[in-house]
Amino acid sequence: MLVFAPLVRGGNRPAPLLVLECAGLLLLVGLAWTRESRGWRALPATLRWGIGVLVLAPLLQLIPLPASWWAALPGHAQYALVLEAAGAAGEWRPLSINARATEYSWLVIIPCVAIFLSVQLLARRQVRTLALVFVVVALCEAVLGIMQVGAGKDSILVLGNPYGGGSATGTYINKNHFAGLMAMALPMVVAFWAVEAVPHRDRHGQPLREHPRHADMKIARRILWSLLIVMMLAALLFTRSRAGIGFGLAAFAAASLGLVWSGGPLRVRLFLAAAAAIALLLAAYVGLTPILERFAPGDLSLSYEGRLRIAMGAVRGALDFLPFGSGLGTFADVYRRYQSEGLTGFIDHAHNDYAEIFLELGVAGIAAVALLGFGALVRANMLLGGRLSRSLGYLQLSAGLGLLAIAAHGAFDFNFHIPANAIYFSFLAGVFFCQPDV
Repeated sequence: MLVFAPLVRGGNRPAPLLVLECAGLLLLVGLAWTRESRGWRALPATLRWGIGVLVLAPLLQLIPLPASWWAALPGHAQYALVLEAAGAAGEWRPLSINARATEYSWLVIIPCVAIFLSVQLLARRQVRTLALVFVVVALCEAVLGIMQVGAGKDSILVLGNPYGGGSATGTYINKNHFAGLMAMALPMVVAFWAVEAVPHRDRHGQPLREHPRHADMKIARRILWSLLIVMMLAALLFTRSRAGIGFGLAAFAAASLGLVWSGGPLRVRLFLAAAAAIALLLAAYVGLTPILERFAPGDLSLSYEGRLRIAMGAVRGALDFLPFGSGLGTFADVYRRYQSEGLTGFIDHAHNDYAEIFLELGVAGIAAVALLGFGALVRANMLLGGRLSRSLGYLQLSAGLGLLAIAAHGAFDFNFHIPANAIYFSFLAGVFFCQPDV
């Protein structure tokens, strides 16, 4: 699933999504077969409640209701008038405005929940192996993204994507979603780098001397991870995604300071500074000016204003549909009622995942976000309250920073609606919350 998820347009097409959903079902069947609930019981209670709300709320929206009850639901009156004019007012209907869209969107949750729960049952070494697989996939995407910069529309490198616009998109359609992947992966690469770069310490915090026999191999691995970080940073910059670059660099800086800068010797900190400098020089060589122009005040304010107007329209709709919401996946069906003047074209997402889930799930959506967020805070407090282990603790802290980056990016885009990024988010959440015995 980790390898396949992004290969076909980020999984955002029916055929690859069907493959991911079937794989998720197989994982859930395997979990049920083992009858092992240790990993689930170890999770914070608020997190378990949040997952439960997120899974069950859309199913409740699919329960058929009598026509009179359906018409009396908040936000449904105008739709009831249309149905009455069409002669279909007497039929029982699910709470959702578009039941098929809700069913389609709920099925996408299956692989996300499956991969999260599966990671909870893995051993420490297995978690590290899967984290390395994720990093390798992200690095392959980064290499492809760098090669795409400046490529023409007819180039084989763009994989037939007409919306790349000369930016790095990898196998994704949208550069912002590709930037989301880079923002999640960068802290994980830093974690693997830190394992090689930061010296071992004894129980008193004193650095231990390394055996000279493996010194050359150690230096080679450090240089390799340094180059990989440079490539990831360059790919992130070449996306020209303002929010993606901002949050990705913030996650990279936090992981570097938390894992490397404070504990590493001077030469390692020089490696860190050199990695960032080389990434910027590489970007400048290919053409950093278009990237910087994307941050011009006029362009930034115009784009922000447009996204803010979309989000505010979604909030207005959410208030009309309180407390039950319009139905998971129904934003595109409902938003046309609230689309303000000046916003032309068909808008299928709010470019703010939190406003969108508020519209679609109502109070349940806000409750799920709050419970999941509080569960993450509880887990972060547990991790930071103790000493991080090199075998898994570094990866868990970096996974948490990757989750934070994509969660913040969710206020400006719709990364959680891209199957590959949703699956990677769920995988990183699994790494962040897992507590393996061995």
